[in-house]
Amino acid sequence: MSASQISPLVTQREVIHAYRHLYRQGLKAIRYATPGRHVLRTTLRTSFGAAPPEEFDRTRIANTLRFFERAADMTGLEHRIIKNLLLTRYWELPQNAKESRLLRSLGLGNAEHQIRKSAYDQFNLTLERLNESLGTCLK
Repeated sequence: MSASQISPLVTQREVIHAYRHLYRQGLKAIRYATPGRHVLRTTLRTSFGAAPPEEFDRTRIANTLRFFERAADMTGLEHRIIKNLLLTRYWELPQNAKESRLLRSLGLGNAEHQIRKSAYDQFNLTLERLNESLGTCLK
């Protein structure tokens, strides 16, 4: 018997509850800051909408909730990680590429896409390693 046969199937209700708990605890962690809460909502919607139910992992969700709780309790490392994660995701959104005019004026207009891609690739790799070490599902 494989592990997938032993674990019960994930219901739609569990996915909805996980989304709501993560959103609520995430809002507490960022203290309802204006740009952060919109980025948090957008990130959660895309993550839960794109992921198939087979990828749902209860332990990772629980670890992420604990991470958010620690971030909400005190302005420590967890709070700064979430704050920087949401700030990076904010500038990754397509409508927020306002500084492209500045880059074009510096002569980096053609290389802008490669610079952004390289920076975000490194960031995503670091975030993936953090998720592996903590057992979380931050995105």
